[in-house]
Amino acid sequence: MSKGPEVWSPMIDQPDRERLERFLAVMEEGDLQSLSEGEVTQGASLMKLEEVAWQILEDFTDDELEKLVRFFTLAEARYPGWEGGRRSPVIYMVRILKRRHAFTADLRKWIKANTDNRYLPYGSAL
Repeated sequence: MSKGPEVWSPMIDQPDRERLERFLAVMEEGDLQSLSEGEVTQGASLMKLEEVAWQILEDFTDDELEKLVRFFTLAEARYPGWEGGRRSPVIYMVRILKRRHAFTADLRKWIKANTDNRYLPYGSAL
């Protein structure tokens, strides 16, 4: 009995600790331009993931989450293809920080000052 033809399905990219730590290092360096072309290309797929894909964020400290919020906010504005809209991972990070009572007015103001994404920092009103 033969198996049917294989059906191509796209690989769904997932955030992993190693990549997120790389983004943290970029923020420590203070230079988003230090990402390679491949990192920029691959990272774009992270911007449209559903919230469930971001459960790994629960393992990060408040300080790390704040740095990732800043990274993804700046990256979305700077890199083509990184437009997250209502699925921006910043929204999910903010939810975690709010749940931990670690989301500050200063961070909210910084996000608003550094993005054109109308959904940031809280997501869709509906």
